[in-house]
Amino acid sequence: MSHVGVPRGTVRKRRSLALLTAGVLTIPALAGCSSDSEETSRAVPQDIAPAARDRVADGSTVNWAVDAMPTTLNAFQADADSATTKITGALLPTLFPMDAAGHPKLNPDYLESAKIIEREPKQVVLYKLNQQAVWSDGREIGAPDFVAQWRALSGKDSAFWTARNAGYERIEKIERGSDDLQVRVTFAKPYADWRSLFSPLYPKEITGSPDTFNDGARTALKNTAGPFQLKGVDKAKGTVTLVRSPRWWGEKAKLDSLVFRVVAPRTAPRRSPTAPCTSPTSTPPPPTASPSPSATARAASRSPTAPAPTSRPPPRCAPGPWRTGPTRSRRRSPRPPGRRTARPSSRTGRSRRPCAATPYASPWSPPTPSSR
Repeated sequence: MSHVGVPRGTVRKRRSLALLTAGVLTIPALAGCSSDSEETSRAVPQDIAPAARDRVADGSTVNWAVDAMPTTLNAFQADADSATTKITGALLPTLFPMDAAGHPKLNPDYLESAKIIEREPKQVVLYKLNQQAVWSDGREIGAPDFVAQWRALSGKDSAFWTARNAGYERIEKIERGSDDLQVRVTFAKPYADWRSLFSPLYPKEITGSPDTFNDGARTALKNTAGPFQLKGVDKAKGTVTLVRSPRWWGEKAKLDSLVFRVVAPRTAPRRSPTAPCTSPTSTPPPPTASPSPSATARAASRSPTAPAPTSRPPPRCAPGPWRTGPTRSRRRSPRPPGRRTARPSSRTGRSRRPCAATPYASPWSPPTPSSR
């Protein structure tokens, strides 16, 4: 069943994170730019500061922390996560990576040019591929890979378990250009964000059939076309190891290996049930001053039967030890006759019972005799 409905902004953000793996750690800043001068929609900028190539040591290893092991290496499936996009960004072609400002820029390692050559009656985009761009098995990257990915993500075949098809459903046809290095894409409806398509680009061996698309790229990618290749996945140790690809035609990666390692999030220590519950913002009570000798002498001279002076207790609504008297009975006692005159009721004309206010007797004051 086809799963669609993922917001386009989410797709772009995940794509920018994936491109960062291959662009910052392995390839210097891209100087090439697209020959098409039309404005593109602004994308999400990179959220990791790039490092200069000369600051990366030759033959080193980088450990990249991830939240969990990826459940699939197919970035177009519903259970793909951020770890999937990071790994596939170093293994598969990305035609338009993001620059520091979040704008898509043509990747000269895969494309010589890509632009709109026709707008009427239909939008046509012509890709000219880099003649050195090949898959790890030696086959050239070409139109069959574009066609297989379009058919898998178009949403017309429910046998492909896809998570999104934004843009692919607008493609009418894909055909070979004047030679094997040209791919001509015709859109049934205009699509301004065409640069976001085919990134990452999977080989036709993965996207050619529903079986290989659904299950062939979950734990392994046998055919890649990036600066790194997949060495192994160790679920027991929680690591995914990539090594330098010997077939990479671009500038050689300075890293020997790139290890994605699962790092469990830190959890706050649990408080013991018997430990006192204190607030970090609460202020401690002021220290109690010891009684002076004169106060002690005055207390000793008092009669043992005389009650000690007490301060005014807290409000009656707050609980405290001063409620020592008997509890009030729930039976309502008859009210004493009041001095207010009775008012006739508006409904029946009968007189209401007079309401007299009874004085409140606090536990610390003597009782007041009632007058009749």
